[in-house]
Amino acid sequence: MRDELLIAKTEKKVYDILPHEPETMAATLFIIGMAAYYMWRMFAITPQHEELVSYCLFIEKGPLYSAMNWPSANNHVGYSVLASILNLFGNSYVGLRGVSYICAVLNLVIVYHICKKYFTHAMPFAAVVLYASMQVVNEYSVQGRGYTLGTFCFLMTALLLTDVCRAVEDKNYQYVLIVIFMVYGMYTIPISFYWAIPTAFTAVIFLFINGFRSRRVYASDVENIYLRKLNAVLTSVFFCAIITFLLYTVLWLTIGSKELISDSSSLFYGETDFTVLLRNPMLAMRRGMNYMKSQREFSLDSVNLFKDQFFLWIKELLNYMIPGLWLILLGFIVSGLCIMVAECLRHFEYSRTVLNLLVIINLLYIFLILIVTHNLPPLKGFGYGSFLMTICVCSTIEKILNVLIRVYNSKISKKDSDYHNENERVIKNGHWYDGLVVYTPVILIMVLFFARMMNKDFYAQIGIRENDIFNTMYIADISRKSNPCVLDEDQLYLLKFGFDIDCNKKDVTGADIVILDRNMTVPGYRGEYSPRWFQTFETIDWDYLDTMHIKYENESIILYTK
Repeated sequence: MRDELLIAKTEKKVYDILPHEPETMAATLFIIGMAAYYMWRMFAITPQHEELVSYCLFIEKGPLYSAMNWPSANNHVGYSVLASILNLFGNSYVGLRGVSYICAVLNLVIVYHICKKYFTHAMPFAAVVLYASMQVVNEYSVQGRGYTLGTFCFLMTALLLTDVCRAVEDKNYQYVLIVIFMVYGMYTIPISFYWAIPTAFTAVIFLFINGFRSRRVYASDVENIYLRKLNAVLTSVFFCAIITFLLYTVLWLTIGSKELISDSSSLFYGETDFTVLLRNPMLAMRRGMNYMKSQREFSLDSVNLFKDQFFLWIKELLNYMIPGLWLILLGFIVSGLCIMVAECLRHFEYSRTVLNLLVIINLLYIFLILIVTHNLPPLKGFGYGSFLMTICVCSTIEKILNVLIRVYNSKISKKDSDYHNENERVIKNGHWYDGLVVYTPVILIMVLFFARMMNKDFYAQIGIRENDIFNTMYIADISRKSNPCVLDEDQLYLLKFGFDIDCNKKDVTGADIVILDRNMTVPGYRGEYSPRWFQTFETIDWDYLDTMHIKYENESIILYTK
């Protein structure tokens, strides 16, 4: 009897945990399917050059080393620290991409959770499907880089801040989490400042306006819940700034000291890091800041050149989200912004106002900051913008549906109403098809998703050259070779990543296996990949290569073996 009661209680707990609404069930099944797809993608896609650099130069060397070194833009510090912990489990794929995989799945959950609070008519499910359709989301879903982690931090910050703004009572742990996610987002990739500042500003604007509007309700400003929340948010932002500055100070000092001791024109040339930090830490800090800034920026000093490149940049960014549909997406952005601005001005009491402000301020901030700085950052750093684009699409569709439902209801009830609900409901007329038309946009978005899935770019290899080299290594059974050589960085890093082999031999003489890039057979070649090469046509021992035989070749690679 006791065992039966225990089983019954367990079944009830499991039942309570499982989703019961059809839309939530559909979203859950979709997310599970995407989790399986991301799992396949994590192991099937060969790491790109940037991933390999991150793994071999930082992740593999442990969390402490990753946290204190930034010799290049490849080290997304916050990501490398977490990835290096996962790497302790012994699987290089999990170590490199495990953090991105977890964040990619959680991002889908958060997108649904946020949209569920503000939209109806199955738009939350549509939002998840649309978000997953984005090329930039899919491409970086499991890459060993910090972009998906940065998007996760943005979504969590947005979720927490919108909850704080809308909740009747605030909870202290929410502010602690806001600080953690904002700081870690900026610690992972500096470009996170593009969303951290406007997202915090959104909460400040919303709470200030509501605090001012509700002053008559409260006896004093001290009792005003909105103003109390405003003080808490400002305090959180202050701590975010301090903690982020301290974390980057550590990096600036280590970078600056290494730069000074390796610069022959420096007074500290040939000294140790400790000597530099002890005698002139401010100089080291300035040097580190300048170095990091020079690695990150892509500025266009000419105003005319910037204008041309800016609109091209916007087009490429939108195409990076949904290839070939940039003009349609731009139309949704414009219409969505117009609708959200109108709702903020006419119906500030709507629950969706804080989300509207979040999108408006973020997009406006990006637009203005790029124009002011004449800086065009890499497109991949704006993966978080996929969520903003998704909200613009959902807002436009939701508005259209509400208007159509309002017109339909007025005809059914034969009376007009001046009162507009935030989310309209179809009046049932006794027919089985009542209200089904509102699901048309969801169906179209699902069609878009399946069309994207059928496109080979959605699941194809990203680093073609790296994949060719990796496959060639398996064909050569390189782990059984006694004296392999590596002729470029990709071979060096793939050998370490895939086979855990440290190879210091960078010339062909005496090697029993050589993987040769066909471009190395061209005298004087200085193409895209040549900066990664250890050898060129002029330095390769061709006489020794003639003693080997070709075992495999394709359009880009030639495999020589003894």
